Amino acid sequence: METDSRVNFQVNASHIVATGISDVGRVRSENEDSIWLDKSGLVLLLADGMGGHERGAEASQTVIKVFQEHLKPEVIKEEMQDVTALIGVPPEIGSLYTIIFRAVGQTANFLCERNQELKLERYMGTTIVGLVLVQDDHVLWFHIGDSRLYRWRDSTLKCITTDHSLHAEWEKAGRTGNEPPKNIITRVIGINPIVEADIEWDKRQKDDIFILCSDGLTDMITEEQVEDILKAGNDVDDIANLLVDAALAVGGKDNTSVIVCKV
Repeated sequence: METDSRVNFQVNASHIVATGISDVGRVRSENEDSIWLDKSGLVLLLADGMGGHERGAEASQTVIKVFQEHLKPEVIKEEMQDVTALIGVPPEIGSLYTIIFRAVGQTANFLCERNQELKLERYMGTTIVGLVLVQDDHVLWFHIGDSRLYRWRDSTLKCITTDHSLHAEWEKAGRTGNEPPKNIITRVIGINPIVEADIEWDKRQKDDIFILCSDGLTDMITEEQVEDILKAGNDVDDIANLLVDAALAVGGKDNTSVIVCKV
């Protein structure tokens, strides 16, 4: 379903079912989030253009387009031919590290040049979080910024990314000093030409549910509320809609985007 306020994508493949929803929310007039689900069910991407900054939608759409091109199956296959085999590391994992670094660098350079070309007073930028299903039952994920990835396994919800934000650094440092705002991001694509993604990988298990989301969800509802929705059922379409609806029900102050997939 697609409306003026909500975009919905679905994938149903032999190894995955997934639903992605991006909603403008109840306050903002433009949706600066972008989502993409590869039709084959191998790549899921979510980007959040910097709220309150000029051309946030352009920034998030740009990073999605660049990653779409870099994460094509034929590109990954070609890269695998040049990757040095490492013990215990699937060749596809090694190739994905190289591809992701390259995609981040290309997007960062493009957006930096675009910001300078337009002479914007406030530079455009974007977060990104991505999930890639890898052969041999592995999964790889990466992120820049405060868009998150959660995993629901054995009735336990775990956030498997760490926000690149002042608030996350404050928590890591033991919560000493004044608590900083949650919306100050320390790593983003578009402000500097050099930026690094956090990349991790692991074995996936049957019936794992992964949730990619923008801060329009996590700033509005708690992880306990997310757990309650997950406990109520395992249909990914229902879960995605209920998550977004829950954020809207308490104000929908930001664009809210989620991708829910079950492997």
